Amino acid sequence: MSDKNQENMKNTLCTLGAAHESGAQTLISILCSAQELLSKLGEEYAIEQDRIQELESRLTSARFNLAVLGQFKRGKSTLLNALLGEELLPAAVIPLTSVPTFLSWGPKRLVRVIFLDVHTEECSSENVQELNAFLARYVTEEGNSKNHLGVSRVEVAHPSPLLHRGVVLIDTPGIGSTFQHNTEATLKFLPQCDGALFLISADPPITQVEIEFLKAVHNRAARIFFIMNKLDYLDEGERKAAIEFFQAVLREHLQSDGPVPVFPVSARQGLEAKLKGKDSLWDVSGMSGIEDHLVKFLSEEKIQALNQAISRKAGDILEDVLLRLHLKRRSLTLPMEDLEQCLAVFNQKLEEVEHQRLLAQDILKGDQKRLLDMLDQECTKTNQEAKARLSLILEETVATIGDVKSIDETARSRLAEAIPELFESSLFRVRQLLNQRTQEALGKHRERAKALAEVIRRTAAELFEIPYAPSKRFEALEIRHEPYWVTEN
Repeated sequence: MSDKNQENMKNTLCTLGAAHESGAQTLISILCSAQELLSKLGEEYAIEQDRIQELESRLTSARFNLAVLGQFKRGKSTLLNALLGEELLPAAVIPLTSVPTFLSWGPKRLVRVIFLDVHTEECSSENVQELNAFLARYVTEEGNSKNHLGVSRVEVAHPSPLLHRGVVLIDTPGIGSTFQHNTEATLKFLPQCDGALFLISADPPITQVEIEFLKAVHNRAARIFFIMNKLDYLDEGERKAAIEFFQAVLREHLQSDGPVPVFPVSARQGLEAKLKGKDSLWDVSGMSGIEDHLVKFLSEEKIQALNQAISRKAGDILEDVLLRLHLKRRSLTLPMEDLEQCLAVFNQKLEEVEHQRLLAQDILKGDQKRLLDMLDQECTKTNQEAKARLSLILEETVATIGDVKSIDETARSRLAEAIPELFESSLFRVRQLLNQRTQEALGKHRERAKALAEVIRRTAAELFEIPYAPSKRFEALEIRHEPYWVTEN
């Protein structure tokens, strides 16, 4: 690489540091320049060029993933239909399946079902009822019980003005129903989301299951908008009391000092307003407030946050490229004897690093065993608590129901009602404890891995007398969750 090109790379890196404050177009221009410079370096830097190109593509599309979360029957599908302005999504009386539905902008209405074996099925129509029926075959428990059809995800294109602003709305299954595979399926893809609409209603007030779910969401979603639905069922005094109660719960469990904004809405009235063209009812429903807030957020904060993240990632890539270029250039100017001496010292340092890596691997295996032992103990405890609780329900049923013929039916009904809350609460507790212990263990290993990587970078810089700058970013080790249990007859 020529001195001029290397200097251009340095200038690009310096400009990148403040580019996120200058707007997306400036940052895109800088990323294009970086790609052009990397292309001149040949195939050796093809991976870095691809990574920069991927960042540019993400910045250009500027899509913001927003998941809609809440307990079963809180009105998530009705809320989304109100935002779309039509009854496109099934609003089932039984829970939706564990398949997420992604709604993004498109010039025409199109539903694409993507299966686990990668094949797809599509339905394109301007008939909303036809699309609704097509969706119901794949995203409801009635049409696709326990996802026996093997659907991975559903994508919906829709010409909504809100979606045109670069937001992708994600419809999720409701938590707290008897279909327990839904809750973990929802949590599973939260790391992919940039934010969440957390929906509750006043009938009943927020439950313990929702509180535990909220804690998990709060740790995973970068931005949460809180919505209280079905306020058209309350008078003014009841509405005020319900909102204040919800805000108090949020302050307590999210450990927030200041007020937490809550958007009171009636999604049912909002949908009616859109279907009948009643602008005044749209305002009364409260839907205009959440829509305006989302529009403002998408036009202001979203771009700034995305620009900052992209510039930081691109900067790390280019810093690594510059270090490699410095090493390559320095190695070409060193006398052969000095170069061999440097390589010998560097290889010795690599052997030391490999020894440290093997030691860390042994420690990791020990941590894994301790975590599994802890998990076994917690599962045993949960099992004992569940048996005691369910046995008590059976005993109370037998004691209070005089008709022998009714005991079986009543017991089944009470157990079906108790099991979701019992297991949701217990498994949230176990998962949070496991997450905490796992993160503590992984945090130590992450720091060891980062230290080993920096030893190599620092050694190379010192041996070849080139500038050294510690890496500003190190990828975190991610914990992935799979659906954990299902109910069967």
